[in-house]
Amino acid sequence: MFPKMESRLPDFIRLLLEHPGGLSVRELAARLGVQRQSVYRLREKAQAQGVWVLTRGEDPSLPRGWMRLESHQDLQGVFRLTREELEALWVAVAWVDRLTPRVRKALGRLFWGKGTREQPLLYSPLVDQYPEGLFERVVRAIRERRICEVAYRNARGEEKRYFFDPYALIARDPHLYLVGANHNRRQAGYDPLVELRLDQVLEFRLTPRRFPDPRFDVRAYAQSRFRVFAGEGAPMRVRVRFSPEKAGFIRRTRRHPTQRVEDLPDGGVVWQVEVPLSEDLVHFIVGYGPHAQVLEPEELRQRVVAWAQGAVEANRSPEVVTSPG
Repeated sequence: MFPKMESRLPDFIRLLLEHPGGLSVRELAARLGVQRQSVYRLREKAQAQGVWVLTRGEDPSLPRGWMRLESHQDLQGVFRLTREELEALWVAVAWVDRLTPRVRKALGRLFWGKGTREQPLLYSPLVDQYPEGLFERVVRAIRERRICEVAYRNARGEEKRYFFDPYALIARDPHLYLVGANHNRRQAGYDPLVELRLDQVLEFRLTPRRFPDPRFDVRAYAQSRFRVFAGEGAPMRVRVRFSPEKAGFIRRTRRHPTQRVEDLPDGGVVWQVEVPLSEDLVHFIVGYGPHAQVLEPEELRQRVVAWAQGAVEANRSPEVVTSPG
């Protein structure tokens, strides 16, 4: 009977601290009294807490089958927050369910006067589930400009593998998206810039190679996209007429920096933006049903009509599903 893996994590880190040059997985397993595959699980546990354990994949100077701690210096600082700043920070993080143990410890020190049982002022049930340690690896890869090997499941359910240069993380609705360059697209002569939804990343491995500074302006990039889906092609003028019943919603919300809203005599509005055509734009318009009419471009109008007709056909004669027996 082998001991629980979590109970061996402090000893695993201590052994690596005592041997800066590293130890073999075989030696670590013997000293910890665990199986060799458990050593790799301990490595994942450590990295989920921000303790980086390198293998030959990240440090080619290591012998095969060895591990060592990444050398670093802990930075400590003393700072003051006003009560208003502390309250604002509490509101921002209180609803987040999946925090690493190290972040929870830091927040516990900040919010020592507020028990974790206190009801948050803001709550969202829409939180993606990420593989353990993925977020921390992604952040490190962005900071260090590390080329990564990625396995990704796209919207069609297909698994793709390629090398990837991570530039930035963007939050849209409840999702996090990793923006960067796909090496396969670059080699094929296409625009390499893509977005990966973080919860659809199956594997994410840092390589020792680094990519040059891409001079990537994340704010300009985010403003050039209409919500979640990045459209193909150049931006074009989009004009949609909304009924008087929905005009108030359209006036109140600014959905893009290029947005213009023109009032009509009947109380309706014409909504205009300059964006590439995308599936998300189609979904947005179709969601308003008979209250939205595409004025231009014609290609967008046809896509909206096709999507709406498809929804009608799919729901025209629903099959009756009965339970067996």
